[in-house]
Amino acid sequence: MSGRKTRKKLILVAMLLIAALLFTACSSPQKISEDAVAVVNGTNIPMEEFEKLLALQRIEYEMMYGPDILTQDLGTGMTLLDTIKKGVLENLVKSEILLQEAMKNNITVEDEDIEEAYNSYVEHMEGNEDLKVFTEENNIDEAFVRKEMKKNLIIHRYRDFYFENLEIDEAAAEAYYGDNPLEFVSKVSAKHILVLAATEDAEGKAEELLSKINNEEEFSALFEQYVEAAAGDEIIAEELGYFGRQQMVPEFEAAAFSLNPGEISDIVQTSFGYHIILVEDKETYSFEEMKDYIIQFLKQKDFEIHIGELEEKSNITKREEL
Repeated sequence: MSGRKTRKKLILVAMLLIAALLFTACSSPQKISEDAVAVVNGTNIPMEEFEKLLALQRIEYEMMYGPDILTQDLGTGMTLLDTIKKGVLENLVKSEILLQEAMKNNITVEDEDIEEAYNSYVEHMEGNEDLKVFTEENNIDEAFVRKEMKKNLIIHRYRDFYFENLEIDEAAAEAYYGDNPLEFVSKVSAKHILVLAATEDAEGKAEELLSKINNEEEFSALFEQYVEAAAGDEIIAEELGYFGRQQMVPEFEAAAFSLNPGEISDIVQTSFGYHIILVEDKETYSFEEMKDYIIQFLKQKDFEIHIGELEEKSNITKREEL
């Protein structure tokens, strides 16, 4: 009996060892070849592709902000260039995962689609000599451009395929609409009292004004004192009327759109100074106007979760030094 028990234990130990070895083999880091920047489920992502896409990102920032921008510390211990490198690598990994998933679902693109996209690229390049020189210097040739376009088209087609097979019913869209009312405010009507930034102790004066306001009537009384302000006055009051998104500086917009009619803000600091805002009216898009947009938005959110799940299931090894 003891010999049989011993054999059973040995078999059990052997099975556990085999399982452990198999698990290690499946989950262990993949070896990265010298000419690759990452490996995704056994497929190499070429270093050459990474370098060309990085060059395209670099030139975009350099053209907008100058070459010195890339070496600036972002306050995280990383330069902008380090951050761009990380972003390019992350996008390449996600793209490869989605391409593999697209292949499993037999998703392809036609040659004429690639041709159409490439012709648009050629038209964009015409007359842009600096960009032509840049692409030649970085070996961003026709073959590379066509390959990247094909990948992007396949990924977009896979996204469309995923959307088509995903059901987001009207009830879910309506629930989102009801739970997020601020997102669907189209415009507000407001007025404000502003202590200009150049004023001595501007914030203190704004706080003193706010302490005198407990309701809409008191706001209106103070508003009338400053509405006829002359040039050079430290405090002004303005009737702003209706305005939509992106018409005011971000801090002012965020405060105004968060208020209901009749509500008064706390002090809002912007580059102009210190504001006290009264919202008089607001208009909101109806659910019917926003329904299709919300359904697409919810599908996109689900798709992003899907990408995260695919990443978790994938065997990914990235080069540490870029």
